[in-house]
Amino acid sequence: MKKLIGFVSLAVVLTAISCTDRTTEVKKEVIVVPAAAPAVIVKEAPATPTTISVDKNGVKVQTKKIDVKVNN
Repeated sequence: MKKLIGFVSLAVVLTAISCTDRTTEVKKEVIVVPAAAPAVIVKEAPATPTTISVDKNGVKVQTKKIDVKVNN
């Protein structure tokens, strides 16, 4: 009987602890620094044709293969 009472009381305590909201608001400062020079990427046109069509339904882009590589 003591084990049952101990188990139930432990379950009640754990449930009460899990239901409490302890979130705190964290404010962070963000510093934006402009780049020294704008980065311009020049690439030659791909050999595969790309079709872009714009109509009242939206924009549709069709292409066969695009290789994208981003370096920092």
